[in-house]
Amino acid sequence: MKLKASIDYGVRAMMYLAIKGGICSSKEIAEHMDIPRDYLIQLGLKLRNAGLINARPGKNGGYTLVKDPAEVSIHQIVAAFEETYKDPRHPLTGKHVEDIIGGKVANAYALISSSVDMFLDRVTIQDLLDAGETKEDKRAFFERIQSE
Repeated sequence: MKLKASIDYGVRAMMYLAIKGGICSSKEIAEHMDIPRDYLIQLGLKLRNAGLINARPGKNGGYTLVKDPAEVSIHQIVAAFEETYKDPRHPLTGKHVEDIIGGKVANAYALISSSVDMFLDRVTIQDLLDAGETKEDKRAFFERIQSE
C-alpha cells in the first residue's frame, strides 16, 4: 500500500520534529526530509489545525510538537489530511448490497477499512522512532504493536 504524499510528508515532518525535540524551521525540515517547502507549509497548517504541532511565524519561528511522540498516533496524522474518510470509489448500491455476494463484499471492505484505522491508531510516532533505533523488522514491529 502506498501512502498519499501528504501523509508520507506529514509523518516525515512529525518524526523529524520528534527527533529534534525543539523548534524547527520549515526550511530545515524541508531540506532534511526532502519535502517541497511550499507544500510543507500547507501541511503544517493542517497539522496545526489538527492540534498536532505548534506553528510560530517569523524569523525565529518554526514548528514544534504539541504532544509527546508517544501520544501522537499515525491515525491522527492521517486524519489531519483527510477531512472525511473517503468512501469506496464506486460503492455497492441498491440491489447489489442486498444480494449475498454484494453484502459480503461490502462487509469485507468495511472490515479492511476499520482494521487499518484501528492499527494506525495504535502506532505512535514514538513506536516508529523506537523501531528505527533498534532496526526492528516488520514482523517484530507488528507483533510489538499488537501486544501493547
